[in-house]
Amino acid sequence: MKKTLVIGSTVADVLINVDHLPSHEEDINPKSQKLALGGCAYNVSNVLRQMKVPYVLFSPVGTGLFGEFVREQLKKQDIIPAMNPKEENGCCYCLVDANGDRTFMAVHGAEYHFYPEWFETLNPEAFDSIYVCGLEIEEETGFCIIDFLKKCTKQTICFAPGARIRSIPRERMEQMMDIHPIVHLNAREASAFLKSTAAIKDLAEKLHQRTGNTVIITDGVRGAVCLSREGYIEMPAARAVQKDGTGAGDSHLAAFIALRKIGRTNAESMRIASLYSAAVVETEGAALKDSRAADLLKQIL
Repeated sequence: MKKTLVIGSTVADVLINVDHLPSHEEDINPKSQKLALGGCAYNVSNVLRQMKVPYVLFSPVGTGLFGEFVREQLKKQDIIPAMNPKEENGCCYCLVDANGDRTFMAVHGAEYHFYPEWFETLNPEAFDSIYVCGLEIEEETGFCIIDFLKKCTKQTICFAPGARIRSIPRERMEQMMDIHPIVHLNAREASAFLKSTAAIKDLAEKLHQRTGNTVIITDGVRGAVCLSREGYIEMPAARAVQKDGTGAGDSHLAAFIALRKIGRTNAESMRIASLYSAAVVETEGAALKDSRAADLLKQIL
C-alpha cells in the first residue's frame, strides 16, 4: 500500500472551556484550560496512524514556546518534522461552550507557511493519495501547495476547505476545483461557498458538477451525504453526547480516506467515519486516545 501525503499544520491547541462565549466587554471565568496537539493535518494523520494506514505528515514546526511544545509532542510519537523554519509557531485558541460547540481563534505562524523548495524533496510516485487543508491555501504561501498538486495527476487528492472557505482567494479555490479533488466540508461551508441556501443534496450536486469527483457534506446531528460516481448516500448521524466538536470533521475525512484505501465502499466508509467522528465529539480535544481508538475500531470494523 502506498502512503497518504498529509499537507498542512500541526498546531498547539489551547482548549478553553467556557459556559458561553463572552459578549462585548463581558468578563467571564473559563472553567478550565488545556494545551494539546492539534491542527487539521495532524488530526488527519493521527487517525491514519490509529487505523494503521501508511502516511507522511508534511507539516512545518517552527520556534518559540508553541513550536517547542509541538516538537516535543511529535517526538513522543517518533515523528521528526521534515521542515524546521526559524519563524515562531502560533497557536489555536479553542473556545468550547457548554453545548460542546467550538469557536476557533488561530494565531498563524510557521506551522501554516509552506515554500516551493520544500516540495522538491517529495516524490509524488510514493503516494496514492494526498490530503490538503484550506487554511494553508489561504495563506500568501499557499500558491506553492497548489503548484505541487497540479503535478500530482495520478494521486487522489482530498481537499477540506474548512470554516474559512470564503477567505480563500477565489482564484485559488477555482484552481483547487480544477484539480478535481474529493471535497469534504460541512453544510454551512458548502452554503457559503456556493452562496446558496439550497438543500444539502442540491449543494452536493453543484459541487460534484464542478469537480467531477466525490463530494462529502457533513451536517451535524442531521448526518452526512456523499455524492460520487457510485451514487448518492445519505448517512444518519451516529448517536453521541457532544462534549467537544473540535476535530470532528478532520476525523470524519481521515477515517473515510483510510477505509477507502483498504477497499471499503463509499457507503461502508461513510458509516464507519460517522461512528469514529461521533466518538471524537464525545472526547475533550481533537483526538481519541490510542486505547479508545483501538477499542472503537474493534467494534466498528
